[in-house]
Amino acid sequence: MLLTLALAGSLLAGPADAGASAAAGKKKWAPAAGGFFNDPWGDIDAKYRIERQIVAAIRHAHKGSYIRIAVYSFDRTNVAQALIDAHKRGVHVQVLHNDHQYTKAMKMLKHALGTNRGKKSWDYTCKTGCRSVQGVLHDKIYLFDHTGSARDVVMTGSANLTKNATAHQFNDLLIQKGVPDLARTMLELFRHLKKDKTDKPLYWHRVINKSYRLWVMPHPHTNVRNDPIMDILRPVQCRGVGRGVGINGRTKIRVSMHAWNGDRGVYIARRLRHLYAQGCNVKVMWALAGSGMKKVIGMDTRRGKVRRHANGYNTDCDPEHTVDMYSHQKYMTISGHYGKDRTASLVFTGSSNWTHSGISGDELILRASGPNLVNSWNRNFDHIWTKRSRPVGAGGGFRPDPPDCQWPTGAERRATAHGLTFGGAHWEDD
Repeated sequence: MLLTLALAGSLLAGPADAGASAAAGKKKWAPAAGGFFNDPWGDIDAKYRIERQIVAAIRHAHKGSYIRIAVYSFDRTNVAQALIDAHKRGVHVQVLHNDHQYTKAMKMLKHALGTNRGKKSWDYTCKTGCRSVQGVLHDKIYLFDHTGSARDVVMTGSANLTKNATAHQFNDLLIQKGVPDLARTMLELFRHLKKDKTDKPLYWHRVINKSYRLWVMPHPHTNVRNDPIMDILRPVQCRGVGRGVGINGRTKIRVSMHAWNGDRGVYIARRLRHLYAQGCNVKVMWALAGSGMKKVIGMDTRRGKVRRHANGYNTDCDPEHTVDMYSHQKYMTISGHYGKDRTASLVFTGSSNWTHSGISGDELILRASGPNLVNSWNRNFDHIWTKRSRPVGAGGGFRPDPPDCQWPTGAERRATAHGLTFGGAHWEDD
């Protein structure tokens, strides 16, 4: 089945865009702006929804324009071929990778583009992090200065260019176009990453304009007082919400976090529980959470407990009972009273988990504002919450039947005894 999906995905993300490829020189095509979300439980169209946006932009990139990508994992040969084809027709292609893998797709790009960062096209693998002292290149950045009729196209979110990102993970991708100051800031970040040397300063917090803010890690000496997420949450007020935002007069907060643990996870959980106790409408969801964080977020308040769901599942015949379907997202939405703004609509997305590693390497958080964006992310949250997750500490929710497996002797007993584990071929601990 996985082979079938891989072939179908390759066809979908390549030939399915044949019409787009034929129209690459026509200016009437433009990437759609907004939020895009895949569904690993869905059909082929749903699985490859994010990848198709990226491939279409590659195929429509104009001769002489630049495509710049910085991504943690890359194994999609169809995407590599689309980049090579763009290079052959005169597009300048620059790709940065982390060094934890060396896939066929990466080999294709290095052979076709070379690795000389002094040229206009290249493929380069950073040595550990690109601009950080330690950690990894964990950003997911896709920049197009001219594709179709659109200029200054910025794409970012949680999605790597991997089969895993389509068939086993929920991911999100924010696409914005025609915003030159956002594009310039992201290009500046890319140019710092491409140096592959320790940057100064390591941490950036940029107010780009009224609609966008960018946090760039690593964040040194992080604690509860200076953590970027704590800074983001401090202006939240739970009451006094203006018209058209929030829910029932309360500020609405939604969190879909891939990994959430450690001391950092605990104090972020404590802050969200406090906001719930103050009257905010809070729901949180995760794939992997630490025991301390789960204990804190699950404590009683005067309003009861914060509603919490988990979305990691084992669906194959794996005797180790490893999670193979889960969310890889790292987003939060805030709708309501934020600082002096009683009608705030904010999406926070990017690469950064609520863990220590989420601030120690090359990571980013992008804040984008607008009710349409918040509605898109909240619809995605509601879909996963109601159809592909289960309550923590309670029955109900989405609980697929176990596969009909021919277990080795004793394997079924071991899986039952140990519960879910986080590892294996389809789990990414990033």
